[in-house]
Amino acid sequence: MNRKSLPIIVCLACSAVVAVARAAEPRRMPLLMPDDFDQMHVVFWRVEPAVPDAANPLIEGDTPWDAGGVMTHGTVLRDPIDGLYKAWIICTPPAEELAEVSTRNHYFRRLCYFESPDGVDWTRPKLPDSALGEHEVTNVVFDDTDDGGTQYASVSVDPANRAWPYEMFVYRNMYGRTEPGHTHLHQHRSRDGKTWEPVHGPIKGPFTSDVCFIYPARSLDPDGDAGYVAYYRVGAPDPEATIPVYEGGGTTTRQLFRAESRDGREWTDAEKIIMRDERDHRDTQYMELVPQRVPGGYLGVVSIYHPITQTLDLRLAASRDGRRWWFPDRRPCLDNPPLGEYGSGMTWQSKNLVAEGDRLYVYYGGMEGLHRPIVDTRGQGFRRIGLDTVLDRAHGFLPFNSALCRASWRADRLYALVSAAGGPTVGMAVTKPRELAGRPLCVNFLTRPPKKSRKPGFDEGYLQVELLDAEGDPLPGFTRDDCPRLKGDHRALVVKWTGGDRSPAEAARVKFYLKRAFLYGFEARRPSS
Repeated sequence: MNRKSLPIIVCLACSAVVAVARAAEPRRMPLLMPDDFDQMHVVFWRVEPAVPDAANPLIEGDTPWDAGGVMTHGTVLRDPIDGLYKAWIICTPPAEELAEVSTRNHYFRRLCYFESPDGVDWTRPKLPDSALGEHEVTNVVFDDTDDGGTQYASVSVDPANRAWPYEMFVYRNMYGRTEPGHTHLHQHRSRDGKTWEPVHGPIKGPFTSDVCFIYPARSLDPDGDAGYVAYYRVGAPDPEATIPVYEGGGTTTRQLFRAESRDGREWTDAEKIIMRDERDHRDTQYMELVPQRVPGGYLGVVSIYHPITQTLDLRLAASRDGRRWWFPDRRPCLDNPPLGEYGSGMTWQSKNLVAEGDRLYVYYGGMEGLHRPIVDTRGQGFRRIGLDTVLDRAHGFLPFNSALCRASWRADRLYALVSAAGGPTVGMAVTKPRELAGRPLCVNFLTRPPKKSRKPGFDEGYLQVELLDAEGDPLPGFTRDDCPRLKGDHRALVVKWTGGDRSPAEAARVKFYLKRAFLYGFEARRPSS
């Protein structure tokens, strides 16, 4: 364990505890996206950076099989059956001395299992039939190092399936042979999440590489069909890309795709969902997408790879349907910290976002190491770039030297609409027609206090709201002047005008005025809600 050992307390009423925790979670307003608006003037989108946990690192490697890295490429979740936090993640042994620049460290990736009562303090449960070297019992789930290691364990829990509640899709024997048309992906099931039985594999599918997260379809759409949805990465042509020679050059970039399956064995053809566009740097590549169902659509955290710097960070995305994705901001929502800290090289996220209370957590492997190429002066096959000597193309990966970490947002405040100019300049946005009549309008917003201006109120933040009819004209009693300047920090404030707090029958659109204000969401709620 990384800091201190705590006994795992089994709660006899854990299902009730989980239910209470869920009941305490705040109601989230519908997803806010550009398609909510007909007009936008001097406004833009701002992503809120995730806050790294004060307890980081949560798990540091200290066994012979994980001292080189606790690096995710797997699943961290809160088990709905017993309320415990559980992790099925990839670990690697240490490599203190590198005889060659090119290493085989990635061949020694093993899937390991961890548990925690609170998501912060973790233990390594001793698993049956888990002997490794001199250790008779370990927390190693799969040891496939003879054929190239294990990757990307997608674990799901279904409490309704009392016989086999735990299911896993996982890449195994990554560098062994497979049948033509098959991948290294395998399906397993478990009664307890600790010992696993094979179900099927290797699986046919369009996900031919080593990056793939698989979800039960109903976890993303409770009203949809049964089956599975895969979000995965493969290389595809990108004629306008600029890839460094030491990363392989060419015009093929890593892009994100989606596929579906009824049974986990036969999959639909690849459906491209995210690739680099003109707002990205020409070396930008997409590695992972982790979706989260929310009212009105989906949030997504996307892993972004930067070949020029050999780093990887996280970016926030949103979607109405899980297929077409939009980035509120092209800056990271979780950036790399200073060199030498966990995450300074790369940030690889877990399969799931985890909601707890009013926080939304992303668990990730924070890597000190870079992805592949090395600035060095040894051996052959190097080229000069400026004053550096750079390896053209490394075979294999460096040791990543990583730890499990987490970061979080307020669950209902991941990004906001703001005034693009800041200061005293007011931005405006007008919604498309929507059902408003007779309903109170709630807003989730934050305003900034005044600066040091000598003129009172000159740059103090506020939000004002106006109701318009179908022709776009302000409604008497519900104009901007009828709405007091709304200030402060409010997650579900009911807007009140001189005409009342319920929208009149003629109301069809909402017009927002933002001055040093952050609009995170709004909702015309039914009177009974």
